[in-house]
Amino acid sequence: MLCASALLGLSGCENMSGGGRPITLAQLGLPDLYSGDAAAQQPLRAEDLTRWWRRFDDPLLDALVERGSEPGPVASGKAGYQQAMKRIATEAAIARSYVALCARQAKIGNIRAHLTIRREDQEIARFREEAKLVTPLDALQAVAESDRVAAAIPALEAGIAADIAHIAVLTGQAPAALREQLAPPAPIPVGPAEIVAGAPSDLLTHRPDARLAALRLGQARTWGGGTKGTLAAYREAVLRMLEEAENARTAFASAKAREAALDKAVADAGQLAAMARKQYREGTSDQVALQNAERALLAVRNERVDAAADRATALIDLFTALGGSWEPEADGRRP
Repeated sequence: MLCASALLGLSGCENMSGGGRPITLAQLGLPDLYSGDAAAQQPLRAEDLTRWWRRFDDPLLDALVERGSEPGPVASGKAGYQQAMKRIATEAAIARSYVALCARQAKIGNIRAHLTIRREDQEIARFREEAKLVTPLDALQAVAESDRVAAAIPALEAGIAADIAHIAVLTGQAPAALREQLAPPAPIPVGPAEIVAGAPSDLLTHRPDARLAALRLGQARTWGGGTKGTLAAYREAVLRMLEEAENARTAFASAKAREAALDKAVADAGQLAAMARKQYREGTSDQVALQNAERALLAVRNERVDAAADRATALIDLFTALGGSWEPEADGRRP
């Protein structure tokens, strides 16, 4: 809650929307550092965010987002800020759906690679059965395991169809319009390892919703309305923006750490599966041990896919939380 002295100190301060000095975080009783930052960071620049999707180095993603981000009628002031907010939300939604699509495609690829290996295991099981080395149970177990794993593909394909339809609608097209274009598997976009997040105070100028909240505060002062209540609403809006940015930074860092840990886990599981396969072929291990090892490898590979998708999504959320593609200099207009 703002104290009376802070309110008095702000009462004579023009709002940024009126061309005067912006309200600072210090005046709102808030620190200008993100958690984990011991000192001020490099300032956030509009060029660090403009067309942020291009930093994923994925031409198809670029084309999709830019089609969905085509400008409408030019607006300024309150309407311009609201227009920018809707456009940023659409850009992020397209990118998130594209990442989800790529992740589902990657999981299907993992399953099909797994099934290829399982077919080889089935042939070995049949050979060992014919040689009277094992009972028919081995071959039946191998087939049953493959059928169980393959059963996951239809659900993933349904999810892919839904992703494609959603992207098409977000880009202003019929749900089936992008089916052929997006059907071929594409890698999950990676994006930069680090981005300049600036300081919390940068959000006050780089986010259109912050400028909209400031505009409303300035109008309340001009009209002689309830400044104290409006200021409290402005502070609450700023707090929500700070929360989004903090959460996005944390999620991005966490996703990168999980991704790195899973790289090692995939390598370890691959070695264990290779060892189990060798032992099974040599007759020193049974079908159950092989299935467990290969099942664990598939699971960790799919976890690695989820981690890559989480990392990309967290980066999208971070770009959006910092202000998205909106440029402050445009003052509510399309950049």
